[in-house]
Amino acid sequence: MLLSRPIHQSAHSRGFTLLELMIVVAVIAILAMVAIPSTLNKRLRAEVASTLHMAEPLREDITEYYRQHLSFPADNAAAGLPEPEQMIGNKFTRVEIKDGAIHITFGNKANKALQGKILSLRPAVVSGSPASPVSWLCGNEEPVAGMEAVGENLTDLNDVIVPVSCSY
Repeated sequence: MLLSRPIHQSAHSRGFTLLELMIVVAVIAILAMVAIPSTLNKRLRAEVASTLHMAEPLREDITEYYRQHLSFPADNAAAGLPEPEQMIGNKFTRVEIKDGAIHITFGNKANKALQGKILSLRPAVVSGSPASPVSWLCGNEEPVAGMEAVGENLTDLNDVIVPVSCSY
């Protein structure tokens, strides 16, 4: 047989105090302040990376042009591409080739934080060795020792959202 005893609550164990609830809310707010920008940056970086997939054929065409001419195309016409304003997609409003560099202007369905921003992809070549492979630099990325970047970098995206490498 079970003996039942009445459960007595003291005046101090009725629940959370207002101060304790305020502390919990403050901790949750601090965690949200840290997590939300990180999530936004991750989404923006994914949009930029998806645009790099679009640029892959362009990089291959420009690399092939370099192999044949030992120089880079001056503009879209020299690269055999449509005018910059005619190269549009879901996330970008123009793609311009300028002295071998590819400049992608974000727009259309891109996140508002990317609207009007430019990402530059620049070829990097081994100094004095035109037969060496061409590498590509994303945004503000610098070439390794012994290589030099070709074309101007017009990137105005925050480095946090630019992929570390063009090898996407």
